[in-house]
Amino acid sequence: MIESGAADWGFELGWKLRRLEQTLLGGGWKRGGRPQPPAPGVQRFTLIHWPVGECARSEDARYGGLKARPPQGCAVEEIGGYFGLRCERPGARLLDAVAELCGEVRTGHGLLMTDLGIEELWEWSADGTDGWGAEIVGQLLLMAAERAPKLGYGTDDLVAFLRTAAGSQRSRP
Repeated sequence: MIESGAADWGFELGWKLRRLEQTLLGGGWKRGGRPQPPAPGVQRFTLIHWPVGECARSEDARYGGLKARPPQGCAVEEIGGYFGLRCERPGARLLDAVAELCGEVRTGHGLLMTDLGIEELWEWSADGTDGWGAEIVGQLLLMAAERAPKLGYGTDDLVAFLRTAAGSQRSRP
């Protein structure tokens, strides 16, 4: 019971601190003060390659092509020791821009970008379809299913985002 209460309190504190950070710094980059908002139709975000179960450091050779020729609108940056891209990319909505870039990186470099720089969701366990790892995935998907409509995204938008970001454009029968 105490562990559950501490976890709930920690979760609530994390969200309140994130909200305070957003209020004080605004959206977008976290360094160098408050940036100007991006132009209409342009999205600003950070992508990190932080594959689960791997310690893929920024110096890894597989990032050579991206470092030599970063995607348009992106700058390569080491983020917590991991390879990252800070980007301003065209897209009507954030998920559109993120999905397009993830698909471009996957197709051109064979990497699935795995993180938008959101902290606290790194826990993972590869213990099968009914284990702790599945609960984490289920929670994330449920959160998306619950919250996406509140932002104007529908189920088709989420499916399209997942297919595009994973590099699989084909439709299911």
